[in-house]
This record gives sequence, C-alpha cells and structure tokens, in this order.
Amino acid sequence: MQRLLKRVGKAFGKLYLVVCVVLWGIQGFVIFRPVSYEDSMPARTSVEYDLVVDEKRDLKSRGYIVNESAPGPVILFFAGRMEDALGYTHALDRLKVPAVLPNYRGHGKSDGRPTEKTTIADAKLTLKMVRERFPDRPIVLMGDSIGSAVAIKIVDENIAGMILISPFRSLAHVANRSILRAVPLHFIVRHKFDTRSKLGSLPDKVLVIYSTEDEIIFAKETERVLEKIPQADVVTDDEDHYFLFMDNLHKMKKWLVENFEDIDA
Repeated sequence: MQRLLKRVGKAFGKLYLVVCVVLWGIQGFVIFRPVSYEDSMPARTSVEYDLVVDEKRDLKSRGYIVNESAPGPVILFFAGRMEDALGYTHALDRLKVPAVLPNYRGHGKSDGRPTEKTTIADAKLTLKMVRERFPDRPIVLMGDSIGSAVAIKIVDENIAGMILISPFRSLAHVANRSILRAVPLHFIVRHKFDTRSKLGSLPDKVLVIYSTEDEIIFAKETERVLEKIPQADVVTDDEDHYFLFMDNLHKMKKWLVENFEDIDA
C-alpha cells in the first residue's frame, strides 16, 4: 500500500510539473490574442498614424487618432485583450476630445508579436509621441481591462488624469480567483502586468469603473486596487465585462466635463 501511495504521489508530482510547464509555455497565447477588425468594420472618423517602436527590426505600432483638432485634454487609450483599437474609435469620438488609440504589437495593423515588456515599452514611446504632437495639453490615460494595467505602468507626474475600466493588481491575482489557484501563479506568470508599485503614484483625478458581476476581473480584485487609490471617483455597474466600457461611456464624458476645461458637453 505504501509503495502504491508513493507511485501515485510521484505520478501526481510529474503531472503537476507538466501542467506548470505547459502553463508557462502557452500563457503568451492566452494573454495576447492579436486580432484585426480592418476587413470587418466600416471606416471610422479617425486618422491613422504609425510609430517606429523597434528601429533595428523596423517594427511599427499603428493606431488611430480621433478628434485631433478638438480642444480639451488628450486621451491616450489602451484597449483590452483580443481587441483592435479600431473598434474603439467610434466610441471615443463621442467624447469630443482628442484621443490616441495605439494597437499592441500584432494587433490591428501593428507589426511584431506582443509581450508585456514590448507592450509597456511601446506605450511609453506612444506617450512621448502624444506629448510631442499635443504640446502643453493635459493628458488623460485610459485603459480597458488589461489596458488599465498598461496605463498604470506608464503613469508619471505629468499625467493629468486617468480613467480605468476593471483595473487589477496583477494578472496572477486575477488568475488566482479561478481554478488556476492550484498552481504557483506568482512564479509561473511571465507577463505579470503587476501594477501595485505604481498605484501610489496615480494623479489626483482618477475615475474607476468596474462591474459587481464581472466574471473575468472580479469585483473584489478591483476593490483591492481601490484601497490604494482613495482619491478615485468610482462608478459601479452590474454589466458583463465585455460591455462595461460602452455602457459607461456617458459617465466617462460627464467625468471629463466636470474635471477638465474646454470640452464640448
């Protein structure tokens, strides 16, 4: 009996190790699911731009700008996973302020393959481009789901405001609320998108929107983030994760009007 238990224990240990290795290997495909809407969506009222993000390999990030000549703050928007920024252009056009929507590598028309490191590096380059293109204008970082982590990771003292939809502490914390809690996620997750070190550096003007019924990023996870940003204005909803952005667009507009000048209400 003791031998049988040892064999079962060894077999289970090997299986557990295999699961951990597989999760380590495939997570890039799970986290990043590059898509393009170019062939399926009608033309939007936006201007396309491209930005060199890797000179050695001649890789470019390609995105969109809406309301380029409008007054008010400039929004730099980061989309959720499995999204093409093109799909957000019509919505952000309704905010009546300039908005820049980059695509992560491999998404939309952008070159390359995405990783956490390149995503954050490209976001910083895009922020630099926005400052050069819109000098002396307040910048509001906006992120939806995983895009909220990108926005938080690049924030600095010159950011005027932030709008975060379903923010989280890290992807390991998000996954830990699922069946994956059985594996050592904090060691296995390579693309961590860990925002915790930056939460104390967010600007005074922050809007957080989350759903109490979210089955992707649970409400309790976002509430842990909110503990670190007491200055945030908070909007709660009971909508599905994937509809939260569109259903609260009018509340984002209201918050912008209340906190910034020269916006067409």
